[in-house]
Amino acid sequence: MHGVVLLAVLKLTLQLEVGPEWDSNANRAELVQGAANVDTPTASFLVRSTAAGALAWRHGRNALRLSGVLGGKVFFNPAVQDQNVLVGQLAAEDRVRVARWLQLGLSTDYYDAGQQNATPPCAAAGCNRHRDFRSGQALARLVFVDDPGELTLFGGYRGFQWKPDPSFDFQAGQATLLAAIHLTAGAEHQHEFDLSVSYHFERRLYQSVPEVDICAPSQPLTDMCLAPASGERADWFHEGSVELSWLRWVLLSAAYGLQLNQSNSFGQSLLRHLFTLKVAARLPWQLYLTLKGQLLVTKYLDPILLDQQVSSQTFISIEDENRNALIVDLDRPIGETGLAVDARYSLYTNELSASPVSFLRQVVYLGITYRAKTR
Repeated sequence: MHGVVLLAVLKLTLQLEVGPEWDSNANRAELVQGAANVDTPTASFLVRSTAAGALAWRHGRNALRLSGVLGGKVFFNPAVQDQNVLVGQLAAEDRVRVARWLQLGLSTDYYDAGQQNATPPCAAAGCNRHRDFRSGQALARLVFVDDPGELTLFGGYRGFQWKPDPSFDFQAGQATLLAAIHLTAGAEHQHEFDLSVSYHFERRLYQSVPEVDICAPSQPLTDMCLAPASGERADWFHEGSVELSWLRWVLLSAAYGLQLNQSNSFGQSLLRHLFTLKVAARLPWQLYLTLKGQLLVTKYLDPILLDQQVSSQTFISIEDENRNALIVDLDRPIGETGLAVDARYSLYTNELSASPVSFLRQVVYLGITYRAKTR
């Protein structure tokens, strides 16, 4: 009898995905107008594969969730074999419902991306294409629930290691405030509206010294203008967002985000606006369509060196571009088998900022996905 009860509160999900992909700029090279570019965009076919699993256990007021992801990409063009990557992610979360209106929780996750240790053709010209990193965090969660709204507070620690250059490694304290409300309208509540507002900050302490500009304002900024200062680099990273979604026969979502990084190191401060629009719908013949458009407008608060790209990263996933993007995804389930065919097109271009740097990357993917879960 005890075994029957135990199985009733366990839920296991599994997802496997594999397929070919074409990347027009596999090395993610930027072109600088009027400069001798050490690297140029290189196209390549590749194979992408991902395995993800999750285990959920619920008993009384307690809910535990464990999840893991293992994925990788292997490129066929020998010129970009340094972009071969293996990614692993583990996460655990435990929630306890203390009262009808109150939940407490603890969570932790770890992300690690490692690229192949291969020498790119442009190495003699000084290029470093690696952008792999590892990141981990531990958070405490406090959730106040009272229909139709919810208020969530997060707080904890985050560590980050940028593998190509340890001067960008940091330790951070972080906190997040998230408020959400769910409303319905219509005679049969056929219209659903969700509104969420969030604020997040990190105090990042780096294991490197800050830099200062020692050149005169009239001089052009070069590597020779940067000199080490006393103390250690420290940043305040702020991020706020608001998102509104509507669901009936389609899902429409619009969001605005604002990121501010304030650093005591010259060239690392920026202000970024993010505009995102998403559309999801079920089409005839069991086709599921998802469209995502993203527009970024960035203002660098100091003059920047064109080869310092790390300052614009948000350090969430190795797939993140932090650029204008258009992503079209089509998914077609194959009966009740758990199999589905997935086709995706992605376009990435320059963020909007005053810069002579140009970037263009197109990615086309066609794969098959298998999903399974316990009842």
